[in-house]
Amino acid sequence: MQLLSGRSLVKFDRQFPIYNFFFPNQGKARAHDTVPRVWAEAARHVRSRALYFHIPFCDTICNFCPFTRGRYTNRAVIDEYVETLLAEIRLKADLIDLKQVPVAAIFFGGGTPSLLDPEQIARIGASIRETFDLSRLREFSFEVEVKSLTAERADAMREIGVTHPRFGLQTFSPKWRDMFDLTATLDQIGAAAALLKQRFPYQTFDILYGMSGQDEDELMADLQAAIALETTNVDIYPIDNVVTQVGLHEKLARAGAAPTSAMRKFAMNLLVDQTMRHAGFAPHNGHGYFRTGEREQVVSEAYSFVYHEHVYGYHDYDLMGFGVNAISSTMGHVMTQTHSKKVYRDAISQGRIPCETSMHERALDYARPLVLRLPYHGRVEKRHVRWDEVHPEVLEKLERVKQEALVVEDETSLSLTKLGWYWYVNLMYFLMPHADQLLMNGMVIDKLKDRGRRFSKRELLFPIVPVAAA
Repeated sequence: MQLLSGRSLVKFDRQFPIYNFFFPNQGKARAHDTVPRVWAEAARHVRSRALYFHIPFCDTICNFCPFTRGRYTNRAVIDEYVETLLAEIRLKADLIDLKQVPVAAIFFGGGTPSLLDPEQIARIGASIRETFDLSRLREFSFEVEVKSLTAERADAMREIGVTHPRFGLQTFSPKWRDMFDLTATLDQIGAAAALLKQRFPYQTFDILYGMSGQDEDELMADLQAAIALETTNVDIYPIDNVVTQVGLHEKLARAGAAPTSAMRKFAMNLLVDQTMRHAGFAPHNGHGYFRTGEREQVVSEAYSFVYHEHVYGYHDYDLMGFGVNAISSTMGHVMTQTHSKKVYRDAISQGRIPCETSMHERALDYARPLVLRLPYHGRVEKRHVRWDEVHPEVLEKLERVKQEALVVEDETSLSLTKLGWYWYVNLMYFLMPHADQLLMNGMVIDKLKDRGRRFSKRELLFPIVPVAAA
């Protein structure tokens, strides 16, 4: 990817086709029995932690979703998984002092956490309270599918401390809901939003755009309906065609839908931003909007998604995951748990944590505030960056993006300009060391090997017109 010089609105020659990703990537694998030692060592360096709990069950399989999940057949399957999840918490508490690092954010993701019964929600919440230091907890997020949300489940969520319920909506359009295999009705969406607004201080849902065949009129209709739902937050994502399910690609191909070009998707991003700002929302990160009334700030300081501060944050913020396919990330290491529910259950019952542990240069962790936090959250406090430890390639590239007016610097901070915010994904990729860019490229190539997944160069390349010499 080339960073283009000059005054053009288009600052890169191509769009990196995955919009949210982890960094550092997994490196050289290590043995499983190093897990307790890794976390013991992390406690000496980490000042804040987020927890992630994965619930891998859905009653509807949406074909745009790339996450580990599956249709459940009976309640016994969920019951067994919950028992294993509780056992994993106890096992890690036996192996690691889990109260050494205070927890600032908790996230229940999936899958569909709202398929848990109220009693199961309460049991997991009680286990979390008993096991972790929650004295600095700022946020507790819980993903919801509107068909499974009930007043009893919402009450159980509130009782365990949930502050930020998040429900998947994606689109209000009947045509696109059918294309995505979404089965909830608009009436169910409205009822769920009303229920959550009654009980929680924040409510968030997702909107997707840039699908093959979508036009700007359809996007505007979705944005207007999203604003009218009157939640505190809306997350608005360009669709990741590289990682959506093959089934969606096949349905789009049968419909004769032309791929959305990189330039058109970029223009849609501008349309989203202006529409939401004029409706009283301001962005708080790369894709999230908060109802604040501000219009002028590049990225609002009135709200922050604390969980993502740890995923895309400073070197001394880390993440600990529980459940199948959960990812943990801490100084020098990334741990990915098995995607198999059977392997997960058997290992936990035998007192083992079923994960692959890898290690990477610590210079990459020290670079994380610049590679991820700066583009994604829009601002980095310089006093929290260990400048003498940052990977040298990242520092060189940071100077380039400052020269191109994508980032500005003052005595205390680095901040995105408005132009930089429009290019946050490409900035995350560009600021990485070259070796990590190659790993990201390999991930894209692997996805495109799947039969049936269609991806056009028009979705990647921007039309660049050479500037004539003066």
